[in-house]
Amino acid sequence: MSRAATMRALRRHLVAGLIVIAPVTVTVWVLWWIFQWLDGLLGRFLYAAIGVELPGLGLLALLLLLLGVGWATERALGARLLGWWNVLLERIPLTRRIYSASSRIVRTVLAEDERPFSEVVLFEYPSAGRWSIGFVTARAPGMVQRHVEDSVTVFVATTPNPTSGYTVIVPRSRLIPLPMTVEEAFTYILSAGSVTPETGAAAAPGRPFPPAAAS
Repeated sequence: MSRAATMRALRRHLVAGLIVIAPVTVTVWVLWWIFQWLDGLLGRFLYAAIGVELPGLGLLALLLLLLGVGWATERALGARLLGWWNVLLERIPLTRRIYSASSRIVRTVLAEDERPFSEVVLFEYPSAGRWSIGFVTARAPGMVQRHVEDSVTVFVATTPNPTSGYTVIVPRSRLIPLPMTVEEAFTYILSAGSVTPETGAAAAPGRPFPPAAAS
């Protein structure tokens, strides 16, 4: 085998190894980072209380706390206390907006019967001739509909962190629905377009968004 052929073979094996190892490494690193972050929320207080640092004890305490709060809120007394707590936070100007917004976001994301994103779409953004993939979240509020008729709210995720992005309001007629799932779209964005969806279907260019249902 010539030297050039040997180098090509080594390069091929190296790339194949990276394809296998890199996703595993990233997954383990992300899970470890999440574990350390969650474990540290209560771990530092437990360490100050008992003087012994036990990895995982903070995470276990956090899970038990969440289970306890969830169990209590399903009981009459716990639900009543939660209602008083909500009223208290809603009356404080500084915390009202933050608490209300974060509560609605968490309920939407964790709702079992609802999805925060209803459809994946393609539209011209941020300027004419430049296209972006977005996620339809909801119909635009009435105050917006008076100025931009038949419009929806679209979330445009960024690369490489798809949890951040932009919220834009777009007329339905300017959206092209894409035959891909939300997970496929997030993978495509996270990989900067290097990982394409496996659906194989192509959206019809210029196909308008389905008309809004009459309210």
